[in-house]
Amino acid sequence: MTEVSCNRLTETDEAHLREQLDTLLVRFSGRIEQQYKRHAEQRAAAFIVRSFYWLFGLYLLVVVPVMLWVQDPNIVRWRNFGVYPIAIALLLVWCSSRIAELQASVTTWLGLAVMIALTGTLLGAIYLQGSFASTIAGYETIYILIIAFSILRLPPTRTILCCLAALAVAMLLAFFKQAMLSPLDMLLYFAVPLIVCAVTGYMLDTGERRNFAHTLLLEQESLKLTEWKTRAEKDHLRQQQINAFMEQIAGNLSPTMLMERVMGYLVNQSNMLVGAAYEVRGQHLIRLAAWGLDSQAAERTSQSLSEGLLGGALQREKVSQQDPVPAGYLDLETGHGRYQPASLLFWPLYHAGQPVGIVEIASLEGVTTSTQELLGLLHRPLAYALIAAQRRQRFLDGDNTRVAVNA
Repeated sequence: MTEVSCNRLTETDEAHLREQLDTLLVRFSGRIEQQYKRHAEQRAAAFIVRSFYWLFGLYLLVVVPVMLWVQDPNIVRWRNFGVYPIAIALLLVWCSSRIAELQASVTTWLGLAVMIALTGTLLGAIYLQGSFASTIAGYETIYILIIAFSILRLPPTRTILCCLAALAVAMLLAFFKQAMLSPLDMLLYFAVPLIVCAVTGYMLDTGERRNFAHTLLLEQESLKLTEWKTRAEKDHLRQQQINAFMEQIAGNLSPTMLMERVMGYLVNQSNMLVGAAYEVRGQHLIRLAAWGLDSQAAERTSQSLSEGLLGGALQREKVSQQDPVPAGYLDLETGHGRYQPASLLFWPLYHAGQPVGIVEIASLEGVTTSTQELLGLLHRPLAYALIAAQRRQRFLDGDNTRVAVNA
């Protein structure tokens, strides 16, 4: 998984990636390019950790046989160009993969290592020109170019600059040593291999960029599918909650029975432990149902519309939360003592712009946002059901009065 998997792509980023996949040379812009560079750094660091000893073995495979079997008076001088600089480069490679301060810019240090090794082999090929040691240094130059572009997979443009810088330094040192420069030899062991390796490097980098873009797009699609699935599951659960609520308030219920069912529903659907439901009668709030009230709260069966926490919450006309809860207000009473709730939620009920009731619930852990969203969806059906229950109750009370008078 790429490092950018934690970052959501914008629509512009996604369109840019899809457009680049249809181009010959894949190039990114903005933050995606920065993320790809970090990805390349991590890939290079991981490769060095796994393959350093393989590179060191390849170094020994070239150096040891030459030092043991080649009988040439220039071999001693060749060591200064084709052995020690590469050894320094390998040491730098090892440090860049083991020292935390260097790992963040490992490709830069690897580029410097390539530059040091190339400077030595190029200078050896120029300075020892005409000897077998010069030929060995030329071969080493080709090996280093192949490793830099095709094995280390360093950024090709930066690697080309490092190679050209190594050439410039080598030619400058050769000038001071008054060494003869053979353009044909330089073409064979540096210019042509550099062009071939650079083309290969760009092809490999383009392939890596395509894989990187495909991975980003796949992760983006997976993220969207996960979000859609989560949203669908949430909507399904919410619909089940609404259906269960509608079943509770359905039927010819009295206001008291209606609110008792509502309190039972809230207990099952939320983390509430204490609560009460009130209806508006004139200028007063009359308690219709309660759940888990202590003795002090149980005595509060009626209060004025304009007084107390209930009156203030009713005036706000929307779900509100009270934190902290005043001491003694809706305390939870158990056999082990009294506990003060952590949060108190008020659910005012309005119909046609007029208050018809209010529900208050308390919890020891706080009322969740999900519960508040659910109450917002249930507000209108409950307010309508309460108005219908009140009218039905008044109608029944009127019929009972007429029957009593006739009797």
